[in-house]
Amino acid sequence: VCTSKTRRVTFLECPNDTAAMLDVAKIADLVLLCVDAKFGFEMETFEFLNMMQTHGFPKVMGVFTHLDQFQTAKNLRKTKKLLKHRFWTEIYDGAKMFYFSGCVNGKYLKH
Repeated sequence: VCTSKTRRVTFLECPNDTAAMLDVAKIADLVLLCVDAKFGFEMETFEFLNMMQTHGFPKVMGVFTHLDQFQTAKNLRKTKKLLKHRFWTEIYDGAKMFYFSGCVNGKYLKH
C-alpha cells in the first residue's frame, strides 16, 4: 500500500508456524496482535512475543476481538481487565489495546 510518494506500507499475516513467526519478528516495525477475547491468549502468542523480544521488539498493539459474544456486562468487564493485565505484563505497562466488537456475520450492528 502506498501511503505517499516516498513511503510504502506492507502488511503481513503471520501463521502459527515457528519459522514464519521468526521471519516476521526480524522484519516487523509494528505488530497488531489479534487475540480472541472469548478464548484468551494461546501459547503461540507468547512464543511470538518471546521471538520479538530477542529480535529487537517492535511496537506492539493489541486487538481483542469477539467481545460481543459475552452474555453479561460483568463478564465482559472482568475479561477485559484480565486480558489487559496479562497483555501489559508481557509487553509493557500502558501498551495500546483496541477492543473490536459489534460485528455479526461480517457486518456492523446498527446502534
